[in-house]
Amino acid sequence: MNAIIYAVNEINRSIPHELINVGMLFDEQEITANLTSLDDKLVTKVIRSRVLLDANIIGGVETIIPLRNIAPNFAERFFTVYRIPDELTMNRQIVSALSLSYLPVNASPGQLGAFYGNNGFMNLNSNNPLNAVANRIGNSASSTGVMSNAHLELVAYNTILVYANYRAITNFGVRVVLENDNNMSNIQPRSFKNFGMLCVLAAKAYLYNKLIIPINSGMLAGGQDLGMFKSMLENYSSAEEEYRVFLKEIWGAVAFMNDTTRYNRYLGSMLSPGL
Repeated sequence: MNAIIYAVNEINRSIPHELINVGMLFDEQEITANLTSLDDKLVTKVIRSRVLLDANIIGGVETIIPLRNIAPNFAERFFTVYRIPDELTMNRQIVSALSLSYLPVNASPGQLGAFYGNNGFMNLNSNNPLNAVANRIGNSASSTGVMSNAHLELVAYNTILVYANYRAITNFGVRVVLENDNNMSNIQPRSFKNFGMLCVLAAKAYLYNKLIIPINSGMLAGGQDLGMFKSMLENYSSAEEEYRVFLKEIWGAVAFMNDTTRYNRYLGSMLSPGL
């Protein structure tokens, strides 16, 4: 089970089937309404069209992309533009460009996931786990000056402008935040409950906005009293506000802790506040 399937099950358990059925089929043609299931419609209209977009803005996956083998599209003395190939981003879009990170000369992309500490990496020449831990502790406690005053800007799809950088040090990578996997497979199973709640609130907000005006106009049942159907829908009037609050205050923290690279860097900064 992945996070998307879990979220759909949470929506079906939390919202009456009648509300979901009417809301998902309301704006569809009768001839095409049954081509996809209600679960597929929930994924398309609620989760992928809204929740995943918001989750990419709030969270994401931090990584370091080496630039030494990427030829710049444009270069002047203080301005350089890099178009990052899709194979280096795992076919994901870059959400944010954070900083330049200087890499050891013999570093390869597969080794970047092991980089931690004050200077962003640990000793790659040692296979001893104890030495690796010792290096990480030493790096987190050491102090170094600022190596770059470079500024980064996203100027197009996976295209980064680097300006005001110190060009004498050329072996560097760019630290970026990538969007989440399409199926949120980067989210740990213990976070599925929070993701499911986020999707439930989004579904309630969608149904309320889609149906509340037509119900009051008598479009759904020829002007008849809808009783509990309307009462249940009116209870979702605060779902939009609850979704926004949950997204910012709860899911933001959950997404941050699921991104192990950012979370480990944060823990390292607590050991050495001068980082």
